[in-house]
Amino acid sequence: MKKTLLIAAAVMTMAMTADAKWWIFGKSGGDVGLKYLQVNRIASDETGTKITVFRETLSADGLIRINGRASAAKGAVGSVRVSLDDKATWSDVKFSDNGTFEFAFKPEQGKTYKMLVEVTDTAGKTNKVEETRKEISLSDENIQAKVRAALDALFDAYNRENLERFMVNVGEDFAGDKAILERAVKRDFDALSNINMRYTVNNVSAGAQGRVFVSVTYNRMVFINKTGASSTDTGVTEFVFDSKEGKLALFSMKKPLMFGLSDPDVGTGTVIGGGDGLVIDDSGDIGSGLVVTKSYTNPDQSFGYNIETETFEDCDATAPNCGGHLLFMPGVPYIAADDVPTSAFIGLIAGKSVSTATQADAQAAAVSQQTALTAGSTYGLKYGASYYAVEVTSLSGSGGGPYSITIKTKAF
Repeated sequence: MKKTLLIAAAVMTMAMTADAKWWIFGKSGGDVGLKYLQVNRIASDETGTKITVFRETLSADGLIRINGRASAAKGAVGSVRVSLDDKATWSDVKFSDNGTFEFAFKPEQGKTYKMLVEVTDTAGKTNKVEETRKEISLSDENIQAKVRAALDALFDAYNRENLERFMVNVGEDFAGDKAILERAVKRDFDALSNINMRYTVNNVSAGAQGRVFVSVTYNRMVFINKTGASSTDTGVTEFVFDSKEGKLALFSMKKPLMFGLSDPDVGTGTVIGGGDGLVIDDSGDIGSGLVVTKSYTNPDQSFGYNIETETFEDCDATAPNCGGHLLFMPGVPYIAADDVPTSAFIGLIAGKSVSTATQADAQAAAVSQQTALTAGSTYGLKYGASYYAVEVTSLSGSGGGPYSITIKTKAF
């Protein structure tokens, strides 16, 4: 098999040849669960089981707000419930058609709330409730002054393009590798000038190992040295700080990135609804959009990629939809017509990488119902009402496998 895949996004007939190799658009897979869960706008995926909320960060009504999005792969979400007392009592929570919900309560000082979230679909299947367990408590500690001091030091050093001062405020245990971050920030300074970034703290909480989790809204303007053009963006992102000897040091960042734009791997995770962000490509130019890089190897014949969850999944040739929206099935002679949505289109975006491709590029390209994919090329993708850029960075595999692929994707 050549290092080429085909994408098919329309009704395919049984007249296909027996040796056709297809990547097709299918339906999403997965179980009943939560796509995300936030406590006072802080993502709960890294905090550990214990979360401390600081009174000074609460809004005027003094409430703690729990936000999330429930999902059900087969059928629909039937109910969402929240318990604050270790399942002794439950509160029904209203949710929207897409599964998003919000639950609020007023905390008491000195009390620990043992929270769990239960999602049930219309067939009666529930999520793994224990995986949502969080112990939430309230603190009167004045933490915002420390957080602002740490953020001010990072933002000021970056705005001034002072690498040494910037790295002083990064912890030795930085999750994305401190040496990699230093190289990425240096490349930022080579590519950008007149950097002007500002932030507003949205919320602060503490989690496992004394780490401090911070959500900020940012505004950014930079000049791109390669083109002389300016670029601006705004959004929401998150930082995690280690607290040692009374000082906060940067432990990790989420995407959209504030620092190290030339290497997305310095980020750990993505903020839901955080914004597109800026990315510096290999040529020193800047593009908008959050670029996700994923690699996968499958020893068999069938695997797929779910655009929404950004995950690869194994699947069975007799059940092609299990792989999500992009399904790689080498050697399959045909796919039943009712398994393939007719709303998907794809096409080549010539001369651009995924980081520099725009939504206009994707819209102009995504007009074909099938096209050949080759390594090193970027494609515009339309699925339903959404547009994506997909760059295939590597393809390998022949005969009976294993099959491997690395792709970069960006949603608009």
